[in-house]
Amino acid sequence: MTTSQNRQPKGITNGGQFASDAHAESTLLLDPAHRAVTLAPGDGDTFPELADGEVIETLNVSRSDDGFGYWVSPAKTINLKGLITDADPRLHGQTLDDWLERNSPVIEDFLAERYDADVTTDEGWDEVSVECTAQLPDGPLTEAQVVDAAWNWTKVVQLHNESDHGSFRSVNLGRLIVERVQDATVLTNPYAARSAGLHLSADEMDGMIEESRGSSRPVTDATAVAIARELNRIRTSRGVIAYPAVGRLASRGYLDNTAVDLELSRASAANQQSVSPDRKLAARIEAMQSWMSDGGSHA
Repeated sequence: MTTSQNRQPKGITNGGQFASDAHAESTLLLDPAHRAVTLAPGDGDTFPELADGEVIETLNVSRSDDGFGYWVSPAKTINLKGLITDADPRLHGQTLDDWLERNSPVIEDFLAERYDADVTTDEGWDEVSVECTAQLPDGPLTEAQVVDAAWNWTKVVQLHNESDHGSFRSVNLGRLIVERVQDATVLTNPYAARSAGLHLSADEMDGMIEESRGSSRPVTDATAVAIARELNRIRTSRGVIAYPAVGRLASRGYLDNTAVDLELSRASAANQQSVSPDRKLAARIEAMQSWMSDGGSHA
């Protein structure tokens, strides 16, 4: 039996000869020169002749310090301000600037995770640099392999398509960012709340939780940060952080509500099913859930 596949010439990104969906096409030579790329351990170089200037604006290659592998890092610049205003016209001008400032950790982390990238906003939100990376094993390396890795083994093409108003049937990056921010609880004053919360002792935190249980007001932001810090110390049997999404309140000043809801539910269930349920842990989970449901921002 034969199956019909969407045949594409060599050099088309993400899929080689066959691809299930349309993608932005490379404007590079289809068969780039097989010149060797020679880098000493710990060295790196930029290859402007291998970047097409649209999908890939810059292309860097570096070799690990121990000489055991290479990193191929294509990058492009995106105008996030334009993308977000297009997705939500209410966000423009000073309103947009304030929104971006308040939610910058949410946005930066989202971009880094979605595209396996390093994100730099030093030049402003209309010139955000996103550098994707693929790792290659050590051994002889050619320019052809660099190009193939950049186009087919990083998410730079996905970034290009999604930042171009959702071209090639992809989702729209501006809309994705707005939706992610809407599903986050962000500290109004993250520096003050995190500083205070990270200095609270466990006993002080539990005392504040107990006080809040006798009132209709959720715990303070600083107490929520302290709870996140304590929950982030819990490890699985394999030594992995059990509730990383909760820990972001302490490390980055925000919570991804959907992910944290799942983690808190899992933490509560695990505690209830244990041989000796921890009442302090149960109170901490309940306090965090209450703080989130009230929208946070309690000084």
